[in-house]
Amino acid sequence: MSKPFTVYRKAVRGSWGKSWWFAWPITERISVGDVLHNVDGHVRRAGTLKDRGVTYEDRAGNPHADVLHDAGGSASVRFKPAGVAVEGFSALAAAELGAAVEFSKSHSALVVYKGLREQAVADEKALAAALVDLTWQTWDDSLLAVTQVISANSGTLLISESSGASVEFRLQAGLGQAPFGIADLAGGASILRHRGVSEKWAGAECTPFFRVVRLRKRWFRSVTEDYGPRQPGRGAQPEPVPPVLIDEARHDPSAVLETAEAEEQHTSDPASE
Repeated sequence: MSKPFTVYRKAVRGSWGKSWWFAWPITERISVGDVLHNVDGHVRRAGTLKDRGVTYEDRAGNPHADVLHDAGGSASVRFKPAGVAVEGFSALAAAELGAAVEFSKSHSALVVYKGLREQAVADEKALAAALVDLTWQTWDDSLLAVTQVISANSGTLLISESSGASVEFRLQAGLGQAPFGIADLAGGASILRHRGVSEKWAGAECTPFFRVVRLRKRWFRSVTEDYGPRQPGRGAQPEPVPPVLIDEARHDPSAVLETAEAEEQHTSDPASE
């Protein structure tokens, strides 16, 4: 995985734990129901659940606070009021409202996401049963299903390549009166000048965080041992799925499915292929 992603993940993972994956590049849109394929740590897109005949309903998930990460204090932010000329701002006109960010350390990340909202699969029991059913055809423990997605109304991401890296922003007119804060770098902000940064983005409507599930590997091995490997042609003339497996999935989805930890994202980008 690229160095910028490593820096970014280290910056935000403390607030999100091990179960949330991170969309990369940040402009990549992730949706509930997306399918990923993971082979030896190489993760790529593999269509959607609906492509495979699995239907589901979404639900609104838990509320989440804005993400405001100032690179552990190594990113300083100065704001320029509209109508005032301020030393150190070279790209902004005197009439414009703006901000300047300067990093005191290399490989640091400033991350701002505002207006977070969550969507998730509404019926986990039905999903587990559907994936067990697909196990008799095309689904196995190398496939991942996106079941939760955090979207943001707006965001800004900066990663310094070197100490002294800097970025100058034009901020949205009518933003309000000082004092301004780091949250004001998201929502209508545009980057006018940058130096020494390896990653820069400011925009609207992104999906920075998501969770994926897969069949438990132990469960899948057990099914293979009990019923034998899938045979060529199975699916063209599908055999009935043993009712006990469907019942198990509906009774206790956690016995069949597990959340894949974000460490599996370490070698490859789920959005790049």
